[in-house]
Amino acid sequence: MTDAQGTDWPVFFRDTLKVGNPDSGVGICTLWTRKEDVFSKVPADSYAVCGNLYTMQGINAIVKNILANPRIRSVIVCGNDLMKTGDAFLDFMRNGACSDRRIAGHSGFVDSNIDIALLDVLRSNVEVVDMRGREADVPAKAKELGNKPAKPFAEPVVISGEPDDVTPLASDEVAFRVSGKSVADAWLKVLDTVMKFGEEKKSEYGIRQKEVVDLVTVIEGDDDGIAPWMNFSAADLDSYYKTFFGAGTEKGVEYTYGERLFSYALDNVPDKFLGEMRATTDQVKNIVEKLRKDPHTRRAVAFVLRGNDSGSMSPPCLTQITWNVKAGKLLQTAVFRSNDMYGAWPLNAFALRKLQKSVASELGVPAGQLVTIANSAHVYENSWEAARGVVRANYAGRPVQFEQDRNGYFVVSVDTDAGEVVVEHRLNDGRPSGYVFRGKESQELYRRVMNENLITKFDHAAYVGQEIAKAEIAMRENKKYVQDRA
Repeated sequence: MTDAQGTDWPVFFRDTLKVGNPDSGVGICTLWTRKEDVFSKVPADSYAVCGNLYTMQGINAIVKNILANPRIRSVIVCGNDLMKTGDAFLDFMRNGACSDRRIAGHSGFVDSNIDIALLDVLRSNVEVVDMRGREADVPAKAKELGNKPAKPFAEPVVISGEPDDVTPLASDEVAFRVSGKSVADAWLKVLDTVMKFGEEKKSEYGIRQKEVVDLVTVIEGDDDGIAPWMNFSAADLDSYYKTFFGAGTEKGVEYTYGERLFSYALDNVPDKFLGEMRATTDQVKNIVEKLRKDPHTRRAVAFVLRGNDSGSMSPPCLTQITWNVKAGKLLQTAVFRSNDMYGAWPLNAFALRKLQKSVASELGVPAGQLVTIANSAHVYENSWEAARGVVRANYAGRPVQFEQDRNGYFVVSVDTDAGEVVVEHRLNDGRPSGYVFRGKESQELYRRVMNENLITKFDHAAYVGQEIAKAEIAMRENKKYVQDRA
């Protein structure tokens, strides 16, 4: 389908939407319910497009798609409103946005590249019909609305999510690693990494993305709660917890992480046995029992992805979680085949941290580091500007805060008799590790130190190199060298 300006439509998430009759003035939003459960019962000539609304950020995609095809004069909202995105969309259409572009009463924001005047035109000319809980009546309502003339309310406007003033950094790097003291701290570094080094490419949803392959994120400490720069509220997080930790599934919803973790249905089990076997498929309970019995096990793994998910249009993004006990602490590693680092990762991380603490409490041990591995760590085009705004306002330009390197520290000195700089590695409790480096040339000595994989932090590496260079200069100039304590 092409709009009046010759642009393929829908502009955003084209490949994940169901396009019906190009001349229809009706759109259908099924929220978290499988769109197939709705559009399969609605005659294709009764609607222009049908799709889901999983996140607050998705409201921007709806707005931009309607502005690009102003023949749409009615939007039917139906389906399961798990994350209250339906409430947010209805409130936005009724009341617009606040002066800071926040949707009043919700955590979502309107993209800054959408002209407020256009929003007012859209809201004045597009009717929203709330049919949540009345899904059986949607076909008749769509037909009724479809009988109305679909005269465009304005000229089509295509809004790109890409700013003009950013030059992408070319990088073939994979397996980036970032760490933070909390979820909020780590998220800033995650966004900075993806927006700087992510490859611009297509996605399977008809929208471009910036993607880093195999992004490892380590959350070192406890979380500090929801930071002011995060794009969701406490109510949003509570709603997400209900889906993550709830063992059941909601009507029309393909799956939840809670159902997969706490009530995992086994493949190829006859229906007559499934009921009794379901009681044995609480994976988290089984993991606790396994770790309690054998704390050094390497088999404490819970799977979210199932074999028959390969044919699904919406397979789980989180595929597995692994637990290990190290140094008396419970570590937890979560693997995502695909992770929206702007729209989903913070909620994912908070829920995973809560799960980790729950398992640790059951075992009577403290929770250690939380690690997430995103095979595809991406930010979609319609969130690029918002992600850059978060980074600019809260991260860019700030100095790195000193944190002790987990692998230890270095004592640098000068052996005047031998005419050498000496670099000794020590553990953080002061004990020598046995690694001692000696040399006359700072550059060669620094490179030998780096070769031993004793340093885990970039700022620590810079500090060690600086001190070795200072020691060499002092030695050559017959001056006293005193190490600067970072």
